[in-house]
Amino acid sequence: MTAGRQPVGVRFLDLLAGLLAAGILLLGVLLLLAAILSPALLAAAGLGEAEGPGWIRVLSHLAVGGLGELVVRLRPRWPGTARVLADLAVVAAALAVIWWGWLP
Repeated sequence: MTAGRQPVGVRFLDLLAGLLAAGILLLGVLLLLAAILSPALLAAAGLGEAEGPGWIRVLSHLAVGGLGELVVRLRPRWPGTARVLADLAVVAAALAVIWWGWLP
């Protein structure tokens, strides 16, 4: 291991946390756009109202994704243990939002 380079497990956890945070944030933005635009689009198409995921789920995706991205940006300054714990917190929060928001 060279100076400044993290072990493989930490780099994998960094990658996983980054992917989950970015994916949840992107999904939150897409859900927000759909929630804002879909009533007008459905009315213009002559379709009835749609039942979406609801604002609490949209906001939870945005919050977890945004906080996860903040952790991803700040973690290079942190020592190894704090970095691993932060990555694990991001992964756990993202998986919790996926479970709560998408699984029956």
